[in-house]
Amino acid sequence: MDRTRISRLFSGHRRELADYVGRQLNDRDLAADFVQETFIRFMEHGDALPADSCRAFLYSTLRNLVIDHVRSVRRRKTSNVLIEDLACTIDDKPHAEDVVAARQKIRQIAALLDELPQVTQRIFVLNRVTGLNYRTVAKQLAVSESTVQKHLAIALRHLLSRLPR
Repeated sequence: MDRTRISRLFSGHRRELADYVGRQLNDRDLAADFVQETFIRFMEHGDALPADSCRAFLYSTLRNLVIDHVRSVRRRKTSNVLIEDLACTIDDKPHAEDVVAARQKIRQIAALLDELPQVTQRIFVLNRVTGLNYRTVAKQLAVSESTVQKHLAIALRHLLSRLPR
């Protein structure tokens, strides 16, 4: 590795690289460490680079070091939660009454859907239960998107008029 080349790069870019990282991390000491690590990596891998690519290499290496640092800090962050506090956390499982009510509502909707023509039921299930968009439902059933919309409107109107509010 050509020492004069590294010396020129270091003296020419050290301050701008440190300022770049310093603004991102608000830590001048850490910025200086990252700039130094960047130049160490340049010394290890920069021999093959043409002169006009050196600055880009320095910035991309520095940016990657910052990204790795930020990820590392995020992974290390832990909250100081006491075990007693964990005991008071809310259980996110639904209550048995809610499960029973939801199942009853599903049976009610299924019974109301049975009153509709087969194609209307199929369109409703494909769109509202399976989550397919109008175009995909139309292709699957070999009908137009307009037909899908009309049958879906019929199904929704029927359900809304018959379900208790």
